Amino acid sequence: MYKNKIASQSLTQGLRSLKNVLPENANKILKKEGFSYFEIIKNWKNIVGIELYKETTPLKIKKINNENILFISVNKKIMIEIEYSKDQIIDKINQYLGFNSIQKIFVHTKNSSINSPAKKKLVNDNILNKINSIKNVKLKELFLKLTK
Repeated sequence: MYKNKIASQSLTQGLRSLKNVLPENANKILKKEGFSYFEIIKNWKNIVGIELYKETTPLKIKKINNENILFISVNKKIMIEIEYSKDQIIDKINQYLGFNSIQKIFVHTKNSSINSPAKKKLVNDNILNKINSIKNVKLKELFLKLTK
């Protein structure tokens, strides 16, 4: 069957789907391993709901000791809530994907403005005064955005 698949593709011109070029067993592996993260990112709002979607961000999936671990970034104010609901989030993800993709979740807190160091000023006051003296409002706004 694999030989016939290649033979039929050699007659096709133009771009072909990656799915059609790879052997069937490679497609199964990619579906489970490679596309899980993409599907989780793409459907994060549907998986966790709007409230958790606003406060969390999936960062990466890493395989450790034959377990797929999802790393998520979480606002500090809901850290405890996420810690207690990890199992439910894992169940929702696996149900959404249709197979047991994620076994654990590791939680990182998002950097808060209190803990982050002060930003270094990109422009001095002299340049800022020159930007503020520009009469064209749109041009002035563009320059001011660049200074942030």
